[in-house]
Amino acid sequence: MPCLKCENGLWRFGESGKCQYSSKSECDAANADYYAETTEYDYTFNFTYEQMEELHENGQILVHIENDNQEMDILFTYNADKDDEEIEKEIYDNLTNSLLDDELDEYINKLTNSIKQL
Repeated sequence: MPCLKCENGLWRFGESGKCQYSSKSECDAANADYYAETTEYDYTFNFTYEQMEELHENGQILVHIENDNQEMDILFTYNADKDDEEIEKEIYDNLTNSLLDDELDEYINKLTNSIKQL
């Protein structure tokens, strides 16, 4: 949870925190215990030879992961016909569209709330 700058120039810890700190460093220091409790995770995943073969042959592989009574399915995809620039552009376009969708949703919510207040 980050320290955020308030409209009055002070800083608060998180979205609902009280605007009480005179600087970001003061806010970070006062809430250092929050950051100390974060756990480091190793997100490394090593494919087996068979999984790599399946990925290259089929263009995708679904991997099921279980750890500490939690489960997750991850779909890895591969397309040898695309070069790095095409892939980067596709990722950039998807992220941009996602951000625009979020901004549009936020704008629509503001409009809706304004209309409700009328």
